[in-house]
Amino acid sequence: MAISRMKAAATALLRARQASQTVTQHLAFSTEATEAAAAALRLGFKKAQKDEDDAVKVDVEEKPESPTDVSAVSPPAVEKKLVPPAMSSTQPLWLTQDHPVTDLSGFAPKIVVVGVGGAGGNAVNNMIARGLQGVEFLVCNTDAQHLRTTLTENRVQMAPELTGGLGCGANPEVGREAAETAIDEILERVQGANMMFVTAGMGGGTGTGAAPVIAQAALEAGILTVAVVTKPFRFEGNNRAKLAAQGLAELKDSVDTMLVIPNQNLFNMSNERTSLMDAFRMADNVLLDGVKNISDLMVMPGLINLDFADVQSVMQNMGNAMMGSGEADGENRCV
Repeated sequence: MAISRMKAAATALLRARQASQTVTQHLAFSTEATEAAAAALRLGFKKAQKDEDDAVKVDVEEKPESPTDVSAVSPPAVEKKLVPPAMSSTQPLWLTQDHPVTDLSGFAPKIVVVGVGGAGGNAVNNMIARGLQGVEFLVCNTDAQHLRTTLTENRVQMAPELTGGLGCGANPEVGREAAETAIDEILERVQGANMMFVTAGMGGGTGTGAAPVIAQAALEAGILTVAVVTKPFRFEGNNRAKLAAQGLAELKDSVDTMLVIPNQNLFNMSNERTSLMDAFRMADNVLLDGVKNISDLMVMPGLINLDFADVQSVMQNMGNAMMGSGEADGENRCV
């Protein structure tokens, strides 16, 4: 009986040991599996990290280095915002802006200023030097030497075979004949003009004789013709005054409108220190004002705009006209 119990106890002990070994083996296997799984996870993480690093490296290599020439790199697009300019206290906003419209330069009136003779050439030079805008210039003379001093290349030497390029010698008849000889060339130079100013000094040979011929030809060609001319100073003598009166009478019938500027009246704006050159310079400035005050109505923007048709309706067949201008400063300048 005791022996049987001892065998049973030994058998139980043996089975317990075998079970313990089995559990140990299972635990060992579980531990190895866990370590293997952990190792696999670590390996996978390292591989994924390496792939990501390689991708970043390739992306960096594909990007160009910042060039030293900033023009090689396109700047980022910037949204443009239209910001209206500041309002002017003296001009409306629309007068200070350039508006993107269709090119309308082909519809602007063609205005030509024709300087005839020495005084007319001097007047044109002054207009060019003072920056008169919106007009073209032409100078016609019989004096080749004076013609070379003009500031425009658009010039006509009238009848050099008649005068030898030496002028008319204060003879209006020679000036008239010279203009008739060159009139075809002059009309070709002003072809397409809508308006023509004829500027000259009355009392000499070329201006007195040629200006009416040129003006009449332009008038017959359908060009609105305006004469802006001067009468001589009193100190220039009675003979020039007489020639000027005859020339003005003929010119009046050859133009739409005639503005006559008596040079003698300019002495009202002078003093005892005014020299002879200053006096003639004042006459040139008045001729400039006469042309500018009319041409600016059509070519310069203003609060009240006038087009060529407006000017034409007023000045066509008008006859004699008067012009006034003034300047003032101080508190009562607008009174």
